[in-house]
Amino acid sequence: MKLHSFVITSALAVLTTAIASGASAPQVQAKPPVKVDPAVVAKSVGEMTAEEEEQFSAAAESTMERVCVMCHPFENIIKTRRTVREWSDQVTVMAGRGAPGTAADFALVKKYLTRYYGIVRVNTATAEELTSVLGLSPKAASAVVNTGWRTATSRTLTRFSKSTASTKPGSRNSRRRCALTERWCSA
Repeated sequence: MKLHSFVITSALAVLTTAIASGASAPQVQAKPPVKVDPAVVAKSVGEMTAEEEEQFSAAAESTMERVCVMCHPFENIIKTRRTVREWSDQVTVMAGRGAPGTAADFALVKKYLTRYYGIVRVNTATAEELTSVLGLSPKAASAVVNTGWRTATSRTLTRFSKSTASTKPGSRNSRRRCALTERWCSA
């Protein structure tokens, strides 16, 4: 019992000495921001070379550690993929709640999250959304939007729907129509 009391007394003495000497928990130091050429950041993702995209990614990850990861684990930030608008709204909300950073930091974070953790609804996306999420060049994204391949797809579905309109519910053709147009689904 004496040994137990001695250990407790010694531990309290060491603790008291540490508190009196001003010892505190080690401070986590944020990494300094990675410098990147502003011209690289200003480019759309589709216009960047592989080296420029690597620089952009390193700068954005450093900025995210400084601005976002101080409050949230990185896994929590990216657990849900979002559209361009949703990422923009989310970063704006975090900035409004007091996330430390400048307007340039938040723009960089939005661009990074959109590029690497974004989703795009290809059938309704604008050329800018295709460029920012998929990394297509602006020219290629405009070509995708303007070629009419989306219209061709809807014409094919319309033609298919008309050809199966007279089928009985539950038949093979009506199930195919259900899978393609998501209408008239039957068991």
